[in-house]
This record gives sequence, C-alpha cells and structure tokens, in this order.
Amino acid sequence: MAFVTPNSRKCKVRSGVNSMPIANTQPKRIQSRVYRQCAKDGFNARIRAELAADLTGDVPATVPLYSHSLTRQSYFDQGWQAVTHLDILKARKRAKAQAMAVPNEQ
Repeated sequence: MAFVTPNSRKCKVRSGVNSMPIANTQPKRIQSRVYRQCAKDGFNARIRAELAADLTGDVPATVPLYSHSLTRQSYFDQGWQAVTHLDILKARKRAKAQAMAVPNEQ
C-alpha cells in the first residue's frame, strides 16, 4: 500500500479538517439596509423597554408588534432577542450619566 499525499494525482478531494474555520467569530451581517434597520429598531426598543421597566417594575414578556410584514417582524424579533444583560447594564449606566449631567430645573 502506497502512502498518498495531498499533492498526489489520486487525491483530488481536499480535506475539510484543516481548511475549515473552527467557528464563526463574527455573526453574519444583515445585507439589506431595510432589514438591518428593523433589527436595530428591535434592539433599541428592547433597551428602551428595559429602562422603562426599571421605573415601573414591569418587564416586557413578549415582543411587541413592529410590522405586519413577517420578514420585517422577524428581523425586529432578532434585534429584540439580541440584547444581552451587558447591553442593559451599559444602557443603565449611560442613562444615569445623562441624568447626572443635566441639572434639575425647578
């Protein structure tokens, strides 16, 4: 039995072991600017809802209706679900800093 190297004529198929990436490091970017904006709107709506929940104590349970278009609503849902706890903490810190910077007018 002969040893077959990748450069030999008999081996025409490349091995996927060394040529494939281990994992996607970056999430796939939404190509359409309209749908990307829908996802950004969902992200920002969730941040606003979480900040409002700090004041009222009512955490949003479901994703609100954004559009009757199923595709746009789907991208809005993706943006809504993309919010992490770290994003919420950063938004709270930003809101607190803005509140401290603005003097109270009475």
